[in-house]
Amino acid sequence: MGEALFQYSIRVSPKAKNPRLRVSLRDGLEVVLPKGYDHAKVPALLSRKKHWINAALERVELNRIFFEPEPDWRLPTSIALPAVGQEWHLESRSSNYDKVVVREVSPGRLLIFGGIGNEKACVAALRRWLLRRAKDSLVPLLEKVSERTGLRFSVAYIRRQRTRWASCSRDRAISLNAKLLSLPPDLVEYSMTHELCHVAEMNHSKNFWSLVRHHSPDYHNQDRRLRDAWKSLPRWVH
Repeated sequence: MGEALFQYSIRVSPKAKNPRLRVSLRDGLEVVLPKGYDHAKVPALLSRKKHWINAALERVELNRIFFEPEPDWRLPTSIALPAVGQEWHLESRSSNYDKVVVREVSPGRLLIFGGIGNEKACVAALRRWLLRRAKDSLVPLLEKVSERTGLRFSVAYIRRQRTRWASCSRDRAISLNAKLLSLPPDLVEYSMTHELCHVAEMNHSKNFWSLVRHHSPDYHNQDRRLRDAWKSLPRWVH
């Protein structure tokens, strides 16, 4: 299949005049072909449309996450941050205060206290803590990747983006998703490398992907793993 490394199904439609791509929650990637179309041309078609396919598959996975029934809420007892090789044990203490606070009481140990029966307040408190952790951990890591690649950014921000792991603006500002802390180190570094390449190429041209390949030779596999990584995030992180 060349560079079009996607799982897909083919459907021949007598009504179709040209090949087209469909991505749905139920069927995944479907290639709709007119009658008599040469199936051997499909891999090249997918390769040309790979960026659209990647974006469409990401949207479908987000829909799967947000529309599948949620399990009953429970406070986690531990929080793993694979990106930085950390694991935090979470202890809880209920009080009459409505506000919920998360504090680091010692290395690897967190305390969440207040109105911990309020799921929304607990999730908000855990997310605030994750943003603080991300600022302390991810920005220094971005600086190391920037030093290694020679691709310089102007400023770094930590956010909680819903559909992107990271982004780069035209003024070379890099935004990192705090959820990156839940990913393996190699995927975090690849995500940063990808955005730093946009410092030099603000597009997805052949020059851009050539630069990505130079710094991350396994980028095809890492792109695929990033698309799937949304499914493995803890519920409260979303």
